[in-house]
Amino acid sequence: MKTKLGAMLRAIRSSKHLTIKEVVSKAGVSSSLLSQIERNRISPSLDTLVQLLEVYGVSPTKFFKDYETHSKVEIIKKDERKTYQRKGFKYEKLCGESQEKGSHSFSAFFLELAPGQKRGDAGNGHLGRELGIIVSGSAQLIYGEETHDIHAGDSISFFSQIPHVIQNVSDTLFQAYWVVTPADGEDYFDGKTT
Repeated sequence: MKTKLGAMLRAIRSSKHLTIKEVVSKAGVSSSLLSQIERNRISPSLDTLVQLLEVYGVSPTKFFKDYETHSKVEIIKKDERKTYQRKGFKYEKLCGESQEKGSHSFSAFFLELAPGQKRGDAGNGHLGRELGIIVSGSAQLIYGEETHDIHAGDSISFFSQIPHVIQNVSDTLFQAYWVVTPADGEDYFDGKTT
């Protein structure tokens, strides 16, 4: 944990384009202390951490939420995936729960649509972007006023704010890997598993 804490503080400072000299003058800490913290030689006291976050303009709540999100590796075995199934379609979640939190969240799943089935909303879009990689079958993406044919081997990406529907217009099963960011853009699963 110490390693990630120092690395995150250094990354935040770099993203704000602040030098060590600028930070120490604003936070009231020594340059050697900040350097040791960023190199994971020592852990900051809570007071020092709060001072640094104040200089960076990052709330402790956001910092710890992002820290929790970035501190996990989650492996989901194929036979342990959560499956969400309704008549004619199925999702298998591919990413762990920690990936669905924080400012860089995403949701990833394996999508199956039976012939004639569709998913999406022709009247409303949602926040974010989507990426699909078609594994088998073919379908149509109805994106606003446009219609796009997608087939096995294709990939497709788009802004989700435009209303969109994926419809299996073939007589075979459509399968694709799908990624949506941010994760809270749409509730694909209604909180129900099978």
